[in-house]
Amino acid sequence: MKEILAIGPHPDDIELGCFGTLSRFVKEGNDIHFLVLTKGEAGVIYGDRVKESKESASLIGAKLYLENLPDRFLSEGVETIAIIEKYVDKIKPDVVFIPSGNDTHQDHRAAFNAALVGCRLVKEIYAYETPSSSRNFFPNYFVDITDYIDIKMKAVKIHSSQGGKGYMADRAVKGLAEYRAFDILLNDRTVEGFEVIKVVI
Repeated sequence: MKEILAIGPHPDDIELGCFGTLSRFVKEGNDIHFLVLTKGEAGVIYGDRVKESKESASLIGAKLYLENLPDRFLSEGVETIAIIEKYVDKIKPDVVFIPSGNDTHQDHRAAFNAALVGCRLVKEIYAYETPSSSRNFFPNYFVDITDYIDIKMKAVKIHSSQGGKGYMADRAVKGLAEYRAFDILLNDRTVEGFEVIKVVI
């Protein structure tokens, strides 16, 4: 059994980036932890993003930790690093998933840079894809989530506070997963792609 930590700058980032993979890891007997660094207050159209985070994490029995750093002004410096270090010390994760540094959203890049420091002693780190990932996102680690795409779409749909943004739609979530499967020549499958940041064996 492994302790697996997923770090999201905002509510819904983990769901969009790696929820299928985390669902698979739960099925394989691992413990899952979500660390959400902000409450996403700047991105609320309507609804309660804290409630949404709790509901989506509960779908797979993930332990949820919600912090209160400033949405859209997330720092890559000592404040964010200290929070990540706190949970790394507490959870002692074997594997960490973080947003990619190849992303057009400043909070995602800040979380990536802070996580590189805060997770420096973790042996496995992977960066996930979000709708704001740039063209420089280059996945080289792939997880087949065909059996988990439905629960991923359900988790994303819980975040109704986002007002039905196009990238939250089932067709977009599943379409990206199908595209990543085509990337590695898999037919009739759905896949999440990641950038390998570090693997120590």
